[in-house]
Amino acid sequence: MKYFLSLLVLLFTLSPFTNASDKTIIMGYKAIAKPPLIGGHGDDSGLYLDLFTKAAERIGYELLVVRIPKKRLHFELARGTVDFYPGSSFSQKRTGYIFYLPNGLQTKEVLISLDYWPEINSMEEVEGRLIVELSSSKLEWDQIHPKLTISQMGKLSMEKVIEALKTGRGDFYVADIEIVDHYQKLNDLESYEEVGIKIHHNAINQAFIPMNMGFSRKSKLFSEYPNPNFSPDDDISIENFYTIVDQDSVAYQFYQALDQLKQEGYTQKLYDQYFKQAPITE
Repeated sequence: MKYFLSLLVLLFTLSPFTNASDKTIIMGYKAIAKPPLIGGHGDDSGLYLDLFTKAAERIGYELLVVRIPKKRLHFELARGTVDFYPGSSFSQKRTGYIFYLPNGLQTKEVLISLDYWPEINSMEEVEGRLIVELSSSKLEWDQIHPKLTISQMGKLSMEKVIEALKTGRGDFYVADIEIVDHYQKLNDLESYEEVGIKIHHNAINQAFIPMNMGFSRKSKLFSEYPNPNFSPDDDISIENFYTIVDQDSVAYQFYQALDQLKQEGYTQKLYDQYFKQAPITE
């Protein structure tokens, strides 16, 4: 039994990271699909693979994608064996091991409800049950918005979200706009009213904001130094963080390559390719 446990620990420690070379950037993602950003386990194709492979090549690196369960993924980020997570919402709880850097994409979160709800332009107006995935950072939202109660569910696709709303599992769900755009494109919808739901575009973010990758602060590719402009009297945020990424680090070079791809229009072309609905013609 002791030998068996030791073997399990060894496998847990080494696999699947043993194939990484000194010129490899390891992207970690959950073992489940989030199309068209990334396919399911064994299928890494999608926008993330195209974008981050291109950026890694720009700085002379190769991208290695590792698919593991979410809890283990954060464990590996915390110890630096996974270098980054491609799209990460800010969480104060995770700042101990994650540094947030723009990945070149733009995003915004939108609120989803059944279509009989009036237009919602602020979360202060929202009262009801918010459907939240297990392990999501949004499990804390009932503390931020006291009129909300949390209804936890497992991994949710847009199909499951719509079903959950229609069967009374909750009143609202928060989704990234790119997931909403993709579902509309995939199902050739002119309006979400066709499936009985409403998208409240301004409930959370009035405008698009940069999407961030979460880079491991323990990664060998990352280094940082104290932020002289950090304000300890203000809340920790992406804009008010106590360290700054070192410009000599690979993490910074990778971020710069992603910014260059954005400036060149490559990132927008990828987004349009994967998410945007083609114009409806007669």
